[in-house]
Amino acid sequence: MCGIFGAFNAHKAAELTVIGLHGNQHRAIDYAGIVTSDGRNLYRERGRGLARQVFDKDTINRLHGMHALGHIRYPTVTDDAHRDNIQPILGVYGRGQIALAHNGNLTNTAELQVALSNQTLATSIDSELILRLIEEKQSGDIVADLTGIFSSLKGSYSLGILLPDRLIAVRDRSGNHPLSIGMQNGSYFISSETVAFGGLDATFVRDVGPGEMVVIDSDGIHAHRFADKAEKKCRFEGTYFSHPSSVVFGEPVAQYRRRLGRMLEEYCPAHFADIVTPVPDSSNLIAMGYAESGRSGIYDPVIIRSHYVGRTFIAATQARRDEEVAQKFSFTASDIVGKKIVVVDDSIVRGTTLPIIVRKLKEYGAKEIHLRIGSPPIMHPCLYGINTPDIGKLISAQVPRESICYSIGADSLEFLPIEVLKQVSPNPESYCFACMDGKYWH
Repeated sequence: MCGIFGAFNAHKAAELTVIGLHGNQHRAIDYAGIVTSDGRNLYRERGRGLARQVFDKDTINRLHGMHALGHIRYPTVTDDAHRDNIQPILGVYGRGQIALAHNGNLTNTAELQVALSNQTLATSIDSELILRLIEEKQSGDIVADLTGIFSSLKGSYSLGILLPDRLIAVRDRSGNHPLSIGMQNGSYFISSETVAFGGLDATFVRDVGPGEMVVIDSDGIHAHRFADKAEKKCRFEGTYFSHPSSVVFGEPVAQYRRRLGRMLEEYCPAHFADIVTPVPDSSNLIAMGYAESGRSGIYDPVIIRSHYVGRTFIAATQARRDEEVAQKFSFTASDIVGKKIVVVDDSIVRGTTLPIIVRKLKEYGAKEIHLRIGSPPIMHPCLYGINTPDIGKLISAQVPRESICYSIGADSLEFLPIEVLKQVSPNPESYCFACMDGKYWH
């Protein structure tokens, strides 16, 4: 998963883009890049780490102009140390340059590579294929060129595209990942999530629609539909990735997670429990919803997260994930001893976090530990931009629920049934559940 943020007609565009990337930082923690435009030339800076670490005063001073496009990324492919896989990536269009930032994954990369005559790519990321197709088209009409190219792309793509005199935002016809437009005092912004607008006092204008290209230039916003929508919005966005302050796919994330928790308690109760605690932070609101009725324990967050450690699911390697889990959590011991505890988590993917948490809760004297998971088992690799490409690393695909419960060390384990998750989802046919039910759409 990645995050995109762009600014058009904004004083200190680079600085504002750093703020916008910081607002999306929960989506990716490994790489950050920004390209700016002064109306003639593009300037690029990038590095490894968080946006605020990569972009210091000297770096920002090299990013000239009032237009900018930024990107944060965690790898969903194995990175080649000899290639620059940091986005936005640069290409040539007409007599100037073009920059592209991509959130999602293409599913027909082999076919696209053939269309490009198997030319050698500078990176090992699928995003470059889109850029090279744009370069090859080169009619001078960027809207027509992009419209033609998008018909050949399969999979998931939310795009930010920067030319010297315009900023373009695109969502594929499935609308698989979010992308929104904001505005403040004549400046326009695009962002993967609406939460980033708050840090700039910008007003949310609207989402980029599925199958829509929005061109922002000196005359304002111009919308172009390049495909009929066939929505398959990622259900994992609201469950895990998105910030609780965001509105994603027209749905406040906080409200969705509370509703998820209420349904989880209704279908997977623990009426004998004393307290309900989330695995922070993405599960906080799910646990609040679970505890709302009081039937399965009261809300008491006894697991405390250190915010100086990143999100372990999106860490690049398993060794790094294990190390960060150990550093990430502390516990309020006095509230744990002798208690029957419901631990609510949003999902179980690899199964590396919960065994550590359960062990520590038992060391602090928990009488019983019952796991309640706010999503169905993750049984299938994601093809669309989430880092679960290897079915062999998905614990629910390898062993049954009872064995997972035993290996984690819990007294019981229940997942939200997929039928219930679809009930919680408005127009469930418009969402992608492929990582849970294996129904890939292309």
